[in-house]
Amino acid sequence: MNDALLRIAVTGITGRMGKKIIQCIVKGEKKFSQKIILGAAITRSNASICGMDVGKLIKTNTLGITVTDSLELVKNDFDVLVDFTAPSISMEYLKFCVHNNKNIVIGTTGFNKTHEHFIMNASRKIGIVFSSNFSIGIALISRLLHKITHTIGDNSDISIVETHHNKKSDIPSGTALMMQNTIVNALRSTRSNKIMDRNVDYTTYSSESSSNRDILIHSIRAGNIIGEHTILFIGPEERLEITHKASDRTIFARGALHSAIWLGYDKIGLFDIGDTLGINALL
Repeated sequence: MNDALLRIAVTGITGRMGKKIIQCIVKGEKKFSQKIILGAAITRSNASICGMDVGKLIKTNTLGITVTDSLELVKNDFDVLVDFTAPSISMEYLKFCVHNNKNIVIGTTGFNKTHEHFIMNASRKIGIVFSSNFSIGIALISRLLHKITHTIGDNSDISIVETHHNKKSDIPSGTALMMQNTIVNALRSTRSNKIMDRNVDYTTYSSESSSNRDILIHSIRAGNIIGEHTILFIGPEERLEITHKASDRTIFARGALHSAIWLGYDKIGLFDIGDTLGINALL
C-alpha cells in the first residue's frame, strides 16, 4: 500500500455504481492512479461474496482486497468512503464515518428530511460531498438554471422531464428534485428583489409565492436508460429546453472519485459537486 495515495473504500460494490467506481479506481486512469488507491470493498451484510477478492468481482486480476461486510474490520485501510447505496444504509455508514473521523462522498438518492438533517449535523465534524448527481454536465446545468430562472422564470411555464431505467426505485429522481429546488429558490429570490424595488407595487407581488408544486416533474421508468433530464421554460412565443443525457455511468464514478480526491483527509463541512469543480464560485 502506497501511503502517498488517498485510500478509497467503496460501498455497495455489487450495485451498478459501486462496481463502476471500483473499475475506475483499478483500471489505471492516469488522473486517478497517481492520486488514489482502492483500500476497501464493502458489501451488504452476510453477502455470499464476503471473503472474495474484489478483482474476481470485476473480472480482472487479483487485487489483494477482500470483500467484507464490516467497516470496522477495514477502518484502518481507507481514508475516504464513497457511498452509492440506499438511504438507511448510507445513514449507518455516515454514523461510522463520524465516529471514526472519516470523510465521505455520498451519491445515494431518496433521502427524507430527517436523513438530510443528519447529514447536515454530521458535516460539522467531518467532510461530506453530497450530490444527487456527480456529472459535470448536470453540475453546470444546475448553475445555469439560476441565471435562466432569474431572467425568464416569471414569464414561463416550467417543467422537468426525467427518464431512468425501470429498476430505479426513487421517483422522481434526486437530480430532478435538486433542479426543482434550484428553480424555486431562484424564483423566490427574483420576486423578493421585485418587492424591494420601490418602483414596484408591493401588492402585486406580496401574494405570490412559488412552491415546488409550481414546477412539475414528469418521471419515466423504462428499459435500461441510465439517465436523461430535460428542463423546459415555455413562454408565449418561444420555448427553451435544456437536456442532459448520460450514456455511461462512468461519468458519475469519475465525478465521485474527483470529489473524494478534492475532499481528502482534512476538509470539514458540507459540499456538493459544484464546490469540487469550482463552479459554485461563479455564481
